[in-house]
Amino acid sequence: QFKKGGEMMDNRVLFGIMCIIFNSVGVPCFMQGKVGKGILRIVLACVTCGVIGIINEIKGIIVGIKILVMSDEEYNAKKGTISTGIPD
Repeated sequence: QFKKGGEMMDNRVLFGIMCIIFNSVGVPCFMQGKVGKGILRIVLACVTCGVIGIINEIKGIIVGIKILVMSDEEYNAKKGTISTGIPD
């Protein structure tokens, strides 16, 4: 979610693409306002020499594809119940 002109902007396609490309560095977490979780992903990727980053990226590819194939209605229904920043 982004702030655009004072209102929240949420774009399923953009979020799915960001999950696929930048999940290892926590961009989807930052997009949803979960800054602490995003910073934690960056720190863990650095501390583990990229091992956690690779795992997060693989997870991001899977979740990003799931997000891109679901409908907007399905995404909107699931995003309110997200605890990890990513719909299941």
